[in-house]
Amino acid sequence: MSYHKKLIEEIIQKINKRKSTYGSVLVKSAIKKHEGIWENVVTKILPLYFSDAYSPKKKLEYANFAIVESAITTDHLIETIEKLPEKGTATFSLEGYEIQVEGEGLQNGYKYDSGVEYLDVGWFFEKYQYRSPNRSYPSDPLISPSLPLFPDGGTAIEKLLGIDLQRYSDSYGIVICLPDYGAKIEEVNIGSREIKVKVQTKAEDIKNIVGKLYCRRGDEIKQEDIEFANETGIVAVGFKPDSFLLALISKVSGEILDMRRFYSSWELPRGVVFDIPEYEILELIRRGESESVEFKKDIGKPEKLAETVVAFANSKGGVVILGVDDHANIVGLPERDYEGITSNILRSHCELQVKYRLNKRQLEEKSIILLHIEEGKNKPYTVTGKGVYVRAGATDRIATRYELDEFYKEQRSVWRAF
Repeated sequence: MSYHKKLIEEIIQKINKRKSTYGSVLVKSAIKKHEGIWENVVTKILPLYFSDAYSPKKKLEYANFAIVESAITTDHLIETIEKLPEKGTATFSLEGYEIQVEGEGLQNGYKYDSGVEYLDVGWFFEKYQYRSPNRSYPSDPLISPSLPLFPDGGTAIEKLLGIDLQRYSDSYGIVICLPDYGAKIEEVNIGSREIKVKVQTKAEDIKNIVGKLYCRRGDEIKQEDIEFANETGIVAVGFKPDSFLLALISKVSGEILDMRRFYSSWELPRGVVFDIPEYEILELIRRGESESVEFKKDIGKPEKLAETVVAFANSKGGVVILGVDDHANIVGLPERDYEGITSNILRSHCELQVKYRLNKRQLEEKSIILLHIEEGKNKPYTVTGKGVYVRAGATDRIATRYELDEFYKEQRSVWRAF
């Protein structure tokens, strides 16, 4: 039996095994017309949880490009998978379209945890792919008087299918996502001495789930089990870890339901947050601004925020507390997308991207933001069009010639060591 046929059997077995939790199967296809034939660019297949209702959206058909979706049964999905040739061209029908798929065989399943944004599944899942030769999508704007405007086909695919073909250029073809709807990790809250894990369950009973934790800080290692009487489990580790691995496991089947992994050198994965106890935040505010703490009553001028962020990155790191004025009064913040706003400001005003994490908190019934800036590893960092900033006491200033020389000397030492 060929590898392709073995994978077909493997996929069908997994679909049948999870049939009691699967309902409708969502199929989304981006297709383009070539010489009068609709050809598949990329198709995403996702079985939904049996109680999750979904109404397919209206098709978007531009001149020679369309995105169409439909809901099919698991039996229909199995029939479609069985007909996929190892190599060659197959045709399938979707919402009135006859779509040609050129294939190069199935690829093995890769597992992704619920925190992965790729494919936007939101649950622990396995991905199988029926690969196609790279097919281009329209590079011109998608324009229609009655449809949304997109700058190109790739942007539409990323928006509507959750697949960034520029970043994941091997995703052309048919992408089959098989989620496990048992339970998932919603949030990992890392405190100074304990870790809280919040989970969401569907097919699994909360009491039949155990969390297995491995965490480390330097030479300190902690391995603990986390039991769940309700949606939140708490484990005392005695330190704030530099890295951890967390797995949710079914006590009944022994299967992995979800995972989350973190290293301090990474950006924070989705659903992982660092917590500072309220009394520590109040103490930070009471002590006032310093070499590592800056107050801002709101976002203010983008370049001013960038100056402080760059200054911290060029020093030992620090925290910007938004929603606190210069006199240490907690004034609070209005409801806005501060994650998006901060990301846009730092991306457009900082040369060399600074590592940071953002933490929303409530103090005295008012919203504040803690913007933690890590000490940079590629100093000096620069504010675009303004220069290199450093922290001096509780203020930001332009670096001196001597300080710049020290930055570059340090970089040369690193490169020589490398």
